[in-house]
Amino acid sequence: MRLVAGDIGGTWSRLALVEGDTSPREARYCNADFPDLYQVLGRFLESQGTSGDKIDVMVLALPGPVDGDRVALTNIDWVVQRDELTRCCRRAQVRLVNDFQAAALGALKADGGRWLNPHADPPVANCPAVVTGAGTGLGLAWFADPERETLPHATEGGHSDFAPMDMQQQALWEWLHERHGHVSWERVLSGPGLGEVHAHLSGAERPLAAARVQALADAGDTLARRAIELFVRVYGNWVGNLALLFRPGGGIHLCGGVTAHLADWFGTDFLDAYLARGRMRQVAEQIPLRLVDRGDVGLAGAILIARSMATK
Repeated sequence: MRLVAGDIGGTWSRLALVEGDTSPREARYCNADFPDLYQVLGRFLESQGTSGDKIDVMVLALPGPVDGDRVALTNIDWVVQRDELTRCCRRAQVRLVNDFQAAALGALKADGGRWLNPHADPPVANCPAVVTGAGTGLGLAWFADPERETLPHATEGGHSDFAPMDMQQQALWEWLHERHGHVSWERVLSGPGLGEVHAHLSGAERPLAAARVQALADAGDTLARRAIELFVRVYGNWVGNLALLFRPGGGIHLCGGVTAHLADWFGTDFLDAYLARGRMRQVAEQIPLRLVDRGDVGLAGAILIARSMATK
């Protein structure tokens, strides 16, 4: 069988062709170079020397709520419709999932990673697990029981209200509110969000790209380093709230492109912010935290879903 799996982000589309037990053949495309997803798929299939008529299963992980056959993507002006995909790949069984459902599945199954909470016991089987991560946006998905569920529950939790934990974060909230109105966690904890944090601290009118902020920080720029430090503390605050909301004995697993790029910054500042839960600090101390420093968990999860469909 021939399977196509895709992780469609706000910036990049990552696609894989899987044939039998062979290793997936993967490619990555910059979304800005294409008018829609169908053009991306066409380019990918052409590059692999195949056509849509030869695809048996297609799984696409899409950013935004996936509630039917028409999905308007978040952070990119594309609309994906199942009937258009069926026309491209007439034989294929097509499944659309939320991008962070795939990312959460890939992150939970990924080997390695780094444990961040030295106070916690190892993850407990048959317990809830949470996966969150900063990339072009901020994703959140959860499993009631990873041993029993094949796919995590999707949420749009990253768009819930950002809750500052100190005066510095309050000043950031006020600055963002003046510029954007509603201030969500994603407004801070994302690639564009890191640029916004840096612009707030530097007084710049236009935010820099996250990669540029990181490059400046790596070169020793004080403001860029302060921006990443503030970003990481907000991240710790966000994850600490998730610990209390879910109490996931199976752990909280951090992933996403921005998370992976900034992995070396997740140290004392992150953990202190995470543990600052007041009377509930002891609850947060019990929750295992793992940073998954791989940027391809979304595509890995989509491939897992496609392979499971092919075996049914």
